Amino acid sequence: MEGLKIKDLRPSEIITTRDFPVHNLQILKIYFKICKHGDTDILPPTPVVPLSAGLPLLKGKTKGEKGYNKRINDYVKNNRKIRYILCDGSHKTTALTLTNNLIRAVILSSDEDIKEVKELVKTGDVFSMTTGNTIKNELKQKAIHLKGAKFFETVQDKTDRMVREKVIPDFMIRYYKRKAKE
Repeated sequence: MEGLKIKDLRPSEIITTRDFPVHNLQILKIYFKICKHGDTDILPPTPVVPLSAGLPLLKGKTKGEKGYNKRINDYVKNNRKIRYILCDGSHKTTALTLTNNLIRAVILSSDEDIKEVKELVKTGDVFSMTTGNTIKNELKQKAIHLKGAKFFETVQDKTDRMVREKVIPDFMIRYYKRKAKE
């Protein structure tokens, strides 16, 4: 990860994926336990694309595509703290947020960064990077993924919603609420 930029981010800075609550509760439990015990340094960084590289916009001219583009533009404009788009790692970022940790992220600002991260997936130094091979393609894939969303959320927003709607185990909710009061 020599040439890659690694940065600790707040969950309120990252637009997350649409999967709600998360696809695999068992994976969330594993990450939660790791994060709860302060072992976050063993987790590889989470890949994110900075908004400075572009927005996840659709190219089409249909009413739906134009509507989506307007909604994502407005969302970013009205939420100035948001700086990144999550590429992969919804379970990990949720567990980190539930345990009040920052999210160690690898910032993908160029096609070369994406290529390097995909190589790191092969060695286990990054767990997953399942979409685009270029920044442009990654943003396109995120736009397609987010297109059907009724609304957009940061990692923080989605985690808070999971707690509020009680779609995760009580022990996680209790830990999150207790830590938030400290």
